[in-house]
Amino acid sequence: MTVLENNKRIPKQIQILGSSFLSFILNSTVRFFIPVLLPFFIVSLNISVYLGSLLITAYWIGYTLFQIPSGIIGDRFGAARVNKISFILLTITFPFIYIMRQSYIDLIIIQGLLGTFSAFIYITDASLVQKWAQSKERASYVGLYQTGFFVGASFGEFLVLDTFRISLITPFIVIFSLLVAVSILNLIFVRDPLITEVKTVGKISRDIVYVCLIRFSAGFSYIGFLSLFSSFIVFDHISSFSNAYTLSWIPAIGGVIGSPIGGYLSRRHARGKPIFSIFPSALIGLSLFALPYLSVSFVFILSSLTGFFYGLYAGPSMSMASDVSGGDGNVSASSGIINFSSQIGGSISPIIVGYLFVIYGNFSLAFGIIGVTSLIFLIPPFLKYLK
Repeated sequence: MTVLENNKRIPKQIQILGSSFLSFILNSTVRFFIPVLLPFFIVSLNISVYLGSLLITAYWIGYTLFQIPSGIIGDRFGAARVNKISFILLTITFPFIYIMRQSYIDLIIIQGLLGTFSAFIYITDASLVQKWAQSKERASYVGLYQTGFFVGASFGEFLVLDTFRISLITPFIVIFSLLVAVSILNLIFVRDPLITEVKTVGKISRDIVYVCLIRFSAGFSYIGFLSLFSSFIVFDHISSFSNAYTLSWIPAIGGVIGSPIGGYLSRRHARGKPIFSIFPSALIGLSLFALPYLSVSFVFILSSLTGFFYGLYAGPSMSMASDVSGGDGNVSASSGIINFSSQIGGSISPIIVGYLFVIYGNFSLAFGIIGVTSLIFLIPPFLKYLK
C-alpha cells in the first residue's frame, strides 16, 4: 500500500495533529539546541555567560518579531503553504550552526534566522490544529499538540546530548536527518481545511490583551528559566560541567504529562481555559523564588514541576486564540498576537538573568525578579476572568 493510499485512510484531523506534533518536536529541539549546549559554546568561543545568553536571545528576537507577521501571512496565503516553506527553510539553515560554530557573530545571525522560521512554523501549526478541530475540542487538540514542545525540549535535548558524547558533528547529522524526514511528511499530510467550522464574523476582540498578559507572564518566567537551565546548574555549582548534559532535559519532561491534562481539564469547566492558564503561570513564578535555595535533589524535582505547570497552561492559553479571534479566518493572526507576548517575555528574561549573574555571581536575585514580574502581569487577567 502506498503512502498516498494510507493517507486516504487516516482521518484528516489525525493527519494534521500528527504532522504538527512531529513538527513541534523538531522545532523545539532546534530551538533549544544551542541553549542545551551553551556551556560548550561559552567555553569554545571563550565568552561570558552574558554573551552566551545573547545567543539564546538572538533566536527569541527573530521568533518574537515574526509572531504577528507570520499570523497575518498565514491567514493571507494559507497556513499549510506557509508552514511547509518555513519548515524547509529551517531544515536548510540548521546545519550552519556547525559550519559557523567558530564565529560568535555568525551564530547570532543563524539563531535569528532559525527563530524567524520557527515563528512561522509554530503559528501556522497552531492555527491548523485549531481549524481542523471542532470548537469544543480545540483546547484538547492544542494540549496534545503542545506536548510536542516538551518532547522536543526534553527527549530532543537528551538525544542531542547523548549523540554529542560520540562526536561534535553527530547531533547535527541526527537532527538534520530528522528535519528532512518531517519536511517530507509535511509535504504529504499538511493541508488547510476547505471549509472552516466558524466563518470570520468580526474583528479580533479586545479581550486578547488579557490573554497576552498571561502568555507574557509564563513566557517571561519559564522560557527564560528553561533556556538557561544548563548554565544555572553548572555555574551555580549544582552540577558538574560533564553531568549537566545528562540533566538538561529535566525542566521540560513534566510538560509531556501536563500538556494533555491541561487541554482535557480546561474543557471540563465553564471557565477552564482562564483557570488552567492563570494558576499554572503563577506557580511557575513562585517556583523560581524557591529554586536557588533548595537542596540539589529538590532543585531537579521543582524544575520538572515548572515544566508540568507550563504544560497545564500551554493548551488552554493557546486555544483562547479561537475565543478572541472573531472567527476562524483570524485564528492565525490572533495566535500570532498572543504568542508574540510570550516570546517577548522569553526574549527579555535570558538577558536579565545573564546580566545579573555577571554582576552577582549567582542566579538568586535574577530568578526572584523574574518570578515577581511574572506574578504582577497576572493580576489584570485574574481580575478579569476569575473575580
